[in-house]
Amino acid sequence: MKRLILPALLGLALAGYDSSHEETSADAPTQTTVSEVKSPTLPPMPAAEPEAAPAAAIAMTAPVAKPNRDIIYQGELDLAVNDFNQATTRINQLLELHDAYLSTAHETRADGQHRQEMTIKVVPGKFVELVTALSQLGHVENKDVASADVTADVLQTAKTLATKQAAATKLQQQLAKTTDKDEASRLQAQASQLQTDLATDQAKLQQIGARSTWATLRLRYYQPLAATDTDEPQPAFAPQFQVAFNRGWSVVLSIAVVLTNIWPLLLLSGLGTWGWRWWRLRHPEQA
Repeated sequence: MKRLILPALLGLALAGYDSSHEETSADAPTQTTVSEVKSPTLPPMPAAEPEAAPAAAIAMTAPVAKPNRDIIYQGELDLAVNDFNQATTRINQLLELHDAYLSTAHETRADGQHRQEMTIKVVPGKFVELVTALSQLGHVENKDVASADVTADVLQTAKTLATKQAAATKLQQQLAKTTDKDEASRLQAQASQLQTDLATDQAKLQQIGARSTWATLRLRYYQPLAATDTDEPQPAFAPQFQVAFNRGWSVVLSIAVVLTNIWPLLLLSGLGTWGWRWWRLRHPEQA
């Protein structure tokens, strides 16, 4: 009996060991570390789109393009200076400093003044600065400055010029196609008139461009000339002696003028006297 019980107990023990081993094996996967567990790969999030800037902000930050303006500057400046040569030197320096040049110049010494008249050309951006600098060289007696915006005139003239050029091209095409002599003469007359108008408009644009490219300043400055009288006092009789000398010289000149007027009479008198004396020498008994 004992022999039967022992094998049975041994079999039960082995069966319990096998079941516990299987449970341990079944539970093993649940004991893995966190590091060994791979997290699922998520799709990337779409990047957030930048918000559109307000229109007002764009308008404030964007640079505003300034339209090109055609402005004509011109002026006149009259100065009285203490030192003519020094003022001339300083004017030449200011012209070089302000990118200006001398167009015309006229220097005179008359009516007790040493005077200079100049026509100066300067870029419009430095016109006012140059006038201000020149005004400090002496006493300003006259200053006139003016400007005129001719942008509208330039645009209108350019538009008219383009229209006339298109019309001239169209007339040339019609003239090439026509076979009627009268029609060709009419088209030729219109084309000639358009060419004249085009030349006039182009000259006007060039003139405005030249005047707006360089500002014009007419500068006049002068220095009074020193008196020629000496500083030493003259004797009291000196003026009277000078008056008497001038009067005597005037009398001599007057006599010379009178003799010049009666020179034929004097010549005839001289010839008569010489003839009478010659006759007396030849006929002493009759004398």
